[in-house]
Amino acid sequence: MKINFIYSKKRLCFLVVSFCFISFSASAQNKTQEKNNDYINNLIQVFGEDCFKDSFHGFVLYDLDSSKYLFEYNADKYFTPASNVKIASLFAATKILSERLPSLSYFEKGDSLIFWGTGDPTFLHPVFGNSAVIDFLLLKSKDKKLYFSTTNYDDDPFGDGWAWEDYRTTYGVEKSVLPMYGNAVYFEADPSCEIVVYPEIFKNYIKENSNIDTKSFRIERDLGVNSFEYNIGDLYYKNGKSYPFHATPELITTLLKDKLGLEVTHLDYPMPENTAMLYTAKSDEMYKRMMQQSDNFLAEQTLLMCSAELFGTLSTQKVIEYLDANYFNRFYNRPRWVDGSGLSRYNLFTPRNFVEMLKSIRKDMGEEKLFETLAIGGEAGTLRRRYEFPRNSKPFLYGKTGTISNNHCLSGFLVTKSGRKFCFSFQNNHHRESSRTIGNKMEEILTTIYKKY
Repeated sequence: MKINFIYSKKRLCFLVVSFCFISFSASAQNKTQEKNNDYINNLIQVFGEDCFKDSFHGFVLYDLDSSKYLFEYNADKYFTPASNVKIASLFAATKILSERLPSLSYFEKGDSLIFWGTGDPTFLHPVFGNSAVIDFLLLKSKDKKLYFSTTNYDDDPFGDGWAWEDYRTTYGVEKSVLPMYGNAVYFEADPSCEIVVYPEIFKNYIKENSNIDTKSFRIERDLGVNSFEYNIGDLYYKNGKSYPFHATPELITTLLKDKLGLEVTHLDYPMPENTAMLYTAKSDEMYKRMMQQSDNFLAEQTLLMCSAELFGTLSTQKVIEYLDANYFNRFYNRPRWVDGSGLSRYNLFTPRNFVEMLKSIRKDMGEEKLFETLAIGGEAGTLRRRYEFPRNSKPFLYGKTGTISNNHCLSGFLVTKSGRKFCFSFQNNHHRESSRTIGNKMEEILTTIYKKY
């Protein structure tokens, strides 16, 4: 009995000490948490400050470890997210596309090879340089005649809600069934020599027009045509510009002939069910440029490739409807999604939508690969000049920016100083302040969260 009493006494002592230690630890943790929560709760007052007070804002902060929202402000209100929409395009890609991008659908019939585009934007793109389709067609041309069909294309060159004048900008490049050269021409002017054009075949489509009002090198093209005009102006140094072309079936066929050195015939041939698919470029490389550089063209073509993979036909609307019916129906709020890039002001997403998508992408891609794909604070992409991290430490913010006039947004992941991992979405709409001013305040808030947690 004495032994048992001593044992019980020791055990009691141990439990009391343990309880005191746990209570002390919990108390310390609670005080730290309260201090942090005080800061988070004070965020709502921040939205009354000068740069925020006359506009509309939403912010959510989600703790990935506890699977709880730490802060919600207008979490379920709808915003125009600008290029944050590319998160939805990446979400679609991770659900539908494989490690290699679909580059061509084809069908062999007798001495003929009939092929259809699948929307792959890397084909002869100046950054990716993917010429695998050319190699494939050259190989097949040894005993086949080549026929190019566009019957699987069910889309428009521009997205719903795009500004009409965007057609002449590098961020408003046309969508197409078989993109080539990034659907743009590169012009380079030197005051001492002839203008350089790439691809060279576009020299047949350009002429000088000294009546164009400009002080420096300028290119112009009317909507819906491929006749380019230029004026070098008072050019004192070499200057280069890219300008979108109008992607007609006739032009694409001409470009294919020029690159292949072979006859290619455009043919309206319905796509049979038993077509084969050619896969070429690595999808990860394309996603990285799409997200880090906020490339609208790549984002739009991503949805077209998703459509080609699912349905054979290329339709932005069709693949969005598929995602809405099979994934967004389980979201807390269903977004209104109309394009792949975010150029359209018809898009409506809630801050919670982006957290839900980012969590899903993280699960599908893996955290390390996703962080490498997103813009990296202080290091890469559209965030390389923001969210600089202390020397001898790692970046702490990985995200996707979104900016169109009077709207500036950011969604992504934040790894705190203590190692906690958060997912967040910060939406700002209808502000008259500059995007830089709004961005500076966002950076202040998110950097403080990084330090305090």
